[in-house]
Amino acid sequence: MELTVIIPIYNRARMLAQALESLRWQTYKDFVVIVCDDASTENLKEVVDKFTDLKIEYYHYENNVGQYRNFMRGLKLCQTTFIKYLDSDDLLFPEALEKQIKTLQEEPSAALCLGGILEFEEIPEQNQVNLFDYCEPYVPKLRTKRQWARLEDYRCFNPSACMYRTELLSGIGGFNTIVIGDWDIFVSLSSKYPVTAVNEPIFAYRFHADQITKTDNWASGNTVARDVLWLTSNANPYQERLGIPLSQQFFLRLEQCWSTLRTALSSNQKLFLLKKWLEIVISNKMLWPFIFAFPWFVTVKALRKPKVQTGASNNLNIEKYKNYICSILFNEKSISLSN
Repeated sequence: MELTVIIPIYNRARMLAQALESLRWQTYKDFVVIVCDDASTENLKEVVDKFTDLKIEYYHYENNVGQYRNFMRGLKLCQTTFIKYLDSDDLLFPEALEKQIKTLQEEPSAALCLGGILEFEEIPEQNQVNLFDYCEPYVPKLRTKRQWARLEDYRCFNPSACMYRTELLSGIGGFNTIVIGDWDIFVSLSSKYPVTAVNEPIFAYRFHADQITKTDNWASGNTVARDVLWLTSNANPYQERLGIPLSQQFFLRLEQCWSTLRTALSSNQKLFLLKKWLEIVISNKMLWPFIFAFPWFVTVKALRKPKVQTGASNNLNIEKYKNYICSILFNEKSISLSN
């Protein structure tokens, strides 16, 4: 057995059942699933027990440690060559595992394999889904410390889009932050090893009210901003592994200060959010650098070109993928995505 699929989860019993159903329909069958239950209050074991045709190891933990630290529990248990990360609210398309593992086998030096992302939102009252962007994978070339990474513009390193080579993921220390661990690990791996990709939809990314990215708000301390500022600081023991020049890291810090300031200024709670903004910026010693380096930041930002590619490809049969998603979500007879 060469592949382990790790699902870090907290509650979301219904979504877990759907994620496991998408694994049941994989064309590649030789894998084990590790479900890491991060102190859920829902009975997830009951869900797991219904999937007797899958090889599943279920672990319930008493302490809630968050998404990426919970994944690291599974990484320590992994004994296979490859790891597939699957968020509990996402769905894999049937040929995802087969195509990604084949791609990694054909490129033995690659640290990870990316895949395309179809974004969707469920409309349960109509038994339908809305499909949004299709994000194509971006494969960076090997970088040197003199090159600007500029990888903060890219989206297709979402964990569920990735299959990792276990030895290399473990070797650089695994995930390291609360919210943007996906960005950190992708930038770190791509600075040292080749990256490969399957340029077609690998998984369906679900928009919903309970997403970590949506619940990360100012009231909770704006964890994304704190993550970026911490990752690019000397306090991060893994700072060097990013492979990003200090000038680029400084730019990222300024950009995070600027984007959160714009959010605060455009809010109806300006005074409250400006106070929060000042707390974050001052605690990270970025107030005076932000003020004095702002002209440089604006100039550099104006010269930057977006790299994200979105929008459905002309060759993409959107209806086919939409029907498959509906078949998983609404308990219809699952269909094949083969052409």
